[in-house]
Amino acid sequence: MLRRLVTVRKVTGIQPIKGADRIEIALVDGWQCIVKKGGFQKGQLGVFFEIDSFLPAEDPRWAFLEPNFIDWNGHRGFRVKSQKMRGHISQGLLIPLGDFPELTEVLQKLEDEHGREEAEKLSQKSSFEDVLKVQKWEAMHSKTSGWSEIPKEPIPSFIRRTDQERCQNLPDVFEEWKDEIFQESTKMDGSSMTVYFVRNDSEKLQELSEADAAKQPTVVQPNGRFSVCSRNVDVAEDNNNSDTGPQYWRVAKRNRLPEQMAGLNRNLAVQGELCGATVQGNFEGFPAGFHDFFVFAVWDIDAQKYLPPKETEAMAKQLGLRHVPVIGYFPLREIATSVPDLLQRAEGIGLNKRKREGVVLKHVGSDFSFKAISNSYLLKHGE
Repeated sequence: MLRRLVTVRKVTGIQPIKGADRIEIALVDGWQCIVKKGGFQKGQLGVFFEIDSFLPAEDPRWAFLEPNFIDWNGHRGFRVKSQKMRGHISQGLLIPLGDFPELTEVLQKLEDEHGREEAEKLSQKSSFEDVLKVQKWEAMHSKTSGWSEIPKEPIPSFIRRTDQERCQNLPDVFEEWKDEIFQESTKMDGSSMTVYFVRNDSEKLQELSEADAAKQPTVVQPNGRFSVCSRNVDVAEDNNNSDTGPQYWRVAKRNRLPEQMAGLNRNLAVQGELCGATVQGNFEGFPAGFHDFFVFAVWDIDAQKYLPPKETEAMAKQLGLRHVPVIGYFPLREIATSVPDLLQRAEGIGLNKRKREGVVLKHVGSDFSFKAISNSYLLKHGE
């Protein structure tokens, strides 16, 4: 599920901050934002910018944020991230709907067609980042890593990009799914990595650019096509042997994934986290020189759906790969009964005895999944 960065939301509550005369807390579903006192009332609609939204500097409505502008990916603007004020965490940016005539126009059209109540529901299910030219902020690869020299193409359209919804956007999930069984696993901090295999007789092969066996011999397997992707791009085969350069292909080859996936002879994409000593500041605490692939999902390319969690675990074992740590399988009510409850649980210990990034919950009988990211992790990493 792709994140909806900019949404129209209803304020579900207002809470005072002890000793604060100018600010208070506005509750938006499972999120809480610190806002100007008196700026919002319970039941009022506002425009909510989720953390990791990157707001363009050229929009004059963000001029008040200029002292905190950054340069990112060739653009200048403001990155929305978690922060702590007066002992309270604030996640996201909430702005009055009236500041965005282009969105009130959309809401008015929906109201004319469906009525006020239904219009509000529909607008809250929509996403408006394209309208406001808001992008998703993502960490950029270091210019010295060799990443920029490696040819890349967009990740194939037949593979779902990895991203779970945050629990704060699903406040009703704990009632609606309370009796359902979920796999609870540790959310690991690394770089998203996908390896895939497409058979020669698959129609999906036509969607890929032609591979040059002379330049990419591992890509061209006898019975199909193998490749490696980051979160967003299909990465050309490289022979990097440096501990500081991109590790995608190095890790894939060390685990013999080209040969092993060709041996399965199935149209599959295996997804997980590339973790190691030079990845994302080594939050997980791996020793120098360590890099490996931790599986968390297997995408069936033919069926266009994920394998159930236990089948994914079995597939990882069959391929000789590490799986992200699985805490267990429980009814949701035994894991958490509310957003704050699950956020507290996310603060636990992960791999290598370090505080974990969070937890991921996957329903055993469907593709439904969501995550809870530790607030202490978000604050420490400025996210």
